[in-house]
Amino acid sequence: MRLNRSLGWWLTASLAMFLASCLEQYDPSKNNAKFAAEWKQSVQPAANLTETGEIPVTGGAKVIDADERYATICANCHGAKGYGDGAGGLALNPKPRNLHDKDWQARVDDAHIVKVITYGGQSVGLSASMSAWGSILSPEEVLALVKKIRVWGKE
Repeated sequence: MRLNRSLGWWLTASLAMFLASCLEQYDPSKNNAKFAAEWKQSVQPAANLTETGEIPVTGGAKVIDADERYATICANCHGAKGYGDGAGGLALNPKPRNLHDKDWQARVDDAHIVKVITYGGQSVGLSASMSAWGSILSPEEVLALVKKIRVWGKE
């Protein structure tokens, strides 16, 4: 009987020490100040955002990389070099526009290309397969893409 009492007391004491060390390890009160500071920062809007809620560009005008935008948005269908031979365009009917086509380049003005990129092909009576990118691209990015497309028309 004496052994059982000793064993019971020992197990109880060990369990209590184990639980105490666990509670100490996961004691949230140590981090309350840090949590409060992070919470305060997260619920307060940053005072230096632009009117549209974007982080302002520092160090001058925003640099637009038309090559990068073209590669991520357009190249899948229009091809890496704009010949309408992208992997995503293989199954499309009609096929994506060859942006080097000099006849097409002569027929359309910049406003037409801006409208197609911004509102999609259907906006000008073309294929609905040409997606509207106006909600993704800024007006400046659309104009940079138009400039890139116009350079291909001169090659």
